[in-house]
Amino acid sequence: MALSTRFDRPLVVAGGVMGFGLGGLLDVLLFHFVLQEHHLISGLVDPTTRAGLRLNLVADGLFCLAMLVVMGAGFVLLWRTAPRSDVPWSASRFVAATVLGTGAFNLYDGVVDHYVLGLHHTTFPALDAYDLVWVAGSLVLLLAGAAALRAERSERTGSTRGL
Repeated sequence: MALSTRFDRPLVVAGGVMGFGLGGLLDVLLFHFVLQEHHLISGLVDPTTRAGLRLNLVADGLFCLAMLVVMGAGFVLLWRTAPRSDVPWSASRFVAATVLGTGAFNLYDGVVDHYVLGLHHTTFPALDAYDLVWVAGSLVLLLAGAAALRAERSERTGSTRGL
């Protein structure tokens, strides 16, 4: 069973894009700024020097702005979908798509940024395998969003096939 139909795809895409931006924004705000656990380019530029920290913070800030742009794009998609009478509206479907998008960002971050590019890694000393925990948690978010989309769709259509 597909996660969306051609009728509700605009709503699901808007939620997914907003969720992707939200995932990035929450990551940078919580882990980079509040907890100062790592920075966007701390794998490339040592943040323990004043100049290195300054450069890492600029990269974090630019990333934060980029995620706000992504969220804004998702909002524009949602705004364009609002007047369409051919798109069935569902708050639970939108929230599920947002969770899926957040999981997609976190999975991208964990695999590409942490492992492939080596831009940054977590620095919690007690958790050497934290990058793996991040990827696993990302998969849980992604699968939860997908499962919620499928469950909501089958509830709406009365179908139980494919669950």
